[in-house]
Amino acid sequence: MKNIAPFLISSIILIGCQKAPEVSREAWVEKAYSDWPSFALTNEISFADTTFYDIANSFLVDTGYDTIGVSCKHLFLLFENHFGLKNIELENDFESWKMYPKNRKAEFVTIKNLINQNPQEKIGQYNTLKDRDWIIFNLKTKNKELYPLKIRYTAVKKDERVYAIGWVTNKKDIKEPTFTKIQCYKNMGNYFYIKASENQPHGMSGSPVIDRNGYLVGIVSGQEGNSGIMGSVHYLTTLFDRHGVKYKNNE
Repeated sequence: MKNIAPFLISSIILIGCQKAPEVSREAWVEKAYSDWPSFALTNEISFADTTFYDIANSFLVDTGYDTIGVSCKHLFLLFENHFGLKNIELENDFESWKMYPKNRKAEFVTIKNLINQNPQEKIGQYNTLKDRDWIIFNLKTKNKELYPLKIRYTAVKKDERVYAIGWVTNKKDIKEPTFTKIQCYKNMGNYFYIKASENQPHGMSGSPVIDRNGYLVGIVSGQEGNSGIMGSVHYLTTLFDRHGVKYKNNE
């Protein structure tokens, strides 16, 4: 035992000195912003008597097995006001949903179905929607010009800087999505608050939030007082588990 002790101590010291493996960065993060792949999308949603153009934001996600579409659930507040819809479902008068870059409408994908459709789930008001503000879709069509974001499964930390990338809804004739630096100050699990500042992602609901390595960490949700609210990937993976969406978490 006396001979083994120095070996164990040496081994512990060596293990303690080893650096934690670095997270690989997406290669495109190193490029100029104008050369980033197209992942910030918007929506065209058609019902029998109405079509909503360039409404909110959306994006694609690489689950490790498939590509799915994502947008914000509080879009259903618009459907409630317009159609009197009460639950999270697309009813019989729904016709189509396209996702595309606002500056290149010809490059689109179409959804096949709303994965987390739930006739028993009330739309509610924003103060409840913020806790579950993700809608996810199977896709009917794919488009190789549009880039699906990979997921970071670890939570956004206090004071971590992240980035919202999306189209500002009320701005016309813009050539590229808005890049907004934001900072987390409190993570609530299903969503996190960002610090109040001049850099609030106003008008960017449904935009992806990425970390410095280019991985998806959240979705732009809304505002509460002076603080912005971002839905977190934690709830996205809850949806995956609930609806049998296969995903690969290598972290």
